[in-house]
Amino acid sequence: MFYLLVGIIVLAVLIRKLLPKGPYFPPVHTSSARPSSISVYERRPYMFDAASEFYLYKDLVEMFGEKYYIFPQVGYSHLMKVKDSVLKDWGHRSRIDKKTADFVVCDKDRVVPKLVIELDGPVHGYKDRQARDNFIDDAAKSIGLPILHIRTGSSKEFVRSEIIKILN
Repeated sequence: MFYLLVGIIVLAVLIRKLLPKGPYFPPVHTSSARPSSISVYERRPYMFDAASEFYLYKDLVEMFGEKYYIFPQVGYSHLMKVKDSVLKDWGHRSRIDKKTADFVVCDKDRVVPKLVIELDGPVHGYKDRQARDNFIDDAAKSIGLPILHIRTGSSKEFVRSEIIKILN
């Protein structure tokens, strides 16, 4: 038994000596300093990706801000979830994880989502974007959450009337 233990220790030391050092075995950071890979990030100058999103947000708050909360850039995984019966299938979760709604209109009493608003710019004409929109539309419909697609450049009155039709 003693020789078996000594043999295992010798084998472990030999394997460790033969394995390459460097990027395959990065050092453990014991100091409070963060790894240098953190330096690849920078602060975004604005919350919105396009000026049209910013202006629509301002219009939405002006028109509906007294009665509803308007949240920008909400992840769909905060609006819907995979049913418990299929929770172990991560493929369903990954289909919504990295997708965001442009705006979500919620009631002020319990912050329940009442409407999703998607601002459709020129990229929504591409087939891959249309497939993404169709999937999200179908998923939202299946859970009873209305989605309103607004084309970039739509008038304020048109936006107001379309939202009122859905919320009333």
